[in-house]
Amino acid sequence: MQLVRTGSLVMWNIEESIDYGCMGLVLDSKYIDYTETGEGILHYFNVQWTDDSLIEYDQEHIHKDNIKVVKF
Repeated sequence: MQLVRTGSLVMWNIEESIDYGCMGLVLDSKYIDYTETGEGILHYFNVQWTDDSLIEYDQEHIHKDNIKVVKF
């Protein structure tokens, strides 16, 4: 699974969405260790989209290909 880091350029990649193709910049990326609960290490990141919205996502958005990394 590809992960993102701060400074990555990303694109919203859901073709049925009105926002398909919108670009954003990853402002911060963090890892939270939940190995004691059996969940493992989770990856969260914030994207500043070109419409000026700032939204937090997790690794599942990358895994499901909802967000595509354009430039790592």
